Amino acid sequence: MLKRHLLLASVLAGTFAITACSQQTEENTEAAVESAGDDAAANADAAAAEAEAAAQDAGTEVAEGADTAGAAATDALENTGDAIAESTNTAVENTAEAVADGANAVANGANDVAVDAEQQY
Repeated sequence: MLKRHLLLASVLAGTFAITACSQQTEENTEAAVESAGDDAAANADAAAAEAEAAAQDAGTEVAEGADTAGAAATDALENTGDAIAESTNTAVENTAEAVADGANAVANGANDVAVDAEQQY
């Protein structure tokens, strides 16, 4: 009978030990899961902050690029305007010169006709 009691006590002690170990393992697992959840949340927050910062940087770079492009377009328009004005001035000068040459030619022709008329009479 004593052996049975010892055996029963041993089985009960083993059951209690396993139960206690299981309880400790469960608590450790819960703590590990909670810690992993906290880490994941912290990492998600950090990633969101980095993504927001990257988006802001990208927005700033786009705005700076637009400013640069706008300045370049303004310069190009100014240069185009200057080129058009210069070409127009050159065309007007050339036209005036051609008109003057034509007027001189007409005047010379008229003089030649007048000289011929005088010589005939």
